[in-house]
Amino acid sequence: MSKILVASIVFAGLSSSTFAVAAKPSSSTLTSAMEVLKLPSENRRMAIHSQGDKHYSHFISVAFSESQPMSLRWRALMAAAEARGEKATPDLLKAGTHKQWYMRNAALVALTEVNPLQGQKLAMQLLKDKALVVRSAAVNALEKNVSSETRDLLWEELNQKYNFKNSQSLWIRHQIVEVLAKKPANHELKIFAGLLSDKDQRVQLPAVRGLEKLTGVKLDKSQMPVTALVGMWKDYLKKEKIAL
Repeated sequence: MSKILVASIVFAGLSSSTFAVAAKPSSSTLTSAMEVLKLPSENRRMAIHSQGDKHYSHFISVAFSESQPMSLRWRALMAAAEARGEKATPDLLKAGTHKQWYMRNAALVALTEVNPLQGQKLAMQLLKDKALVVRSAAVNALEKNVSSETRDLLWEELNQKYNFKNSQSLWIRHQIVEVLAKKPANHELKIFAGLLSDKDQRVQLPAVRGLEKLTGVKLDKSQMPVTALVGMWKDYLKKEKIAL
């Protein structure tokens, strides 16, 4: 669970109902909770483990406070998950639908650690998130347990309009293919073959890796350019009468 406290995003660095009616934290307790949040990650982890969920409600207050900076709100939500574990699920799910992208992102990272089943469900929802970084985080979360249902969903997302900008393929597309190529299904051979003609060269290379696993054939030599490798695979598939 220590991963929660060191999780990062693009910048480096009780139940929901209970939270909704919670009394305003006393200044002394909140200061103490803020002191914990300002500790280096390892020290913060040790402090939370020694204090249990003592500061949980205050971590949640900080996380959902619009007056606090993004980095602090991220740390606060992670700290809340660290403090209460799976029991933090209701508040993490609430954060998973927050208007701020980084709250949805943080919720997904935390929930994947403390409640993997709910984390997978949230990840499947966030694959369609309006923020690219959140969709990318959802792909990362789903990589841990790629079921047949997940595979179908990832293939469906590959060519969605929001994964292109001005007709240019966004990085999430090759990220999706990389995940799918790790343990490709036999019926996907023609799909991977078709990706050899994708306009994004970053998509072509993981497609080759998927084909290698499915066919047991390896055509590349050391330091071979991707274009040459893709050309060899197209020739091979044509020879084997596998439709592109």
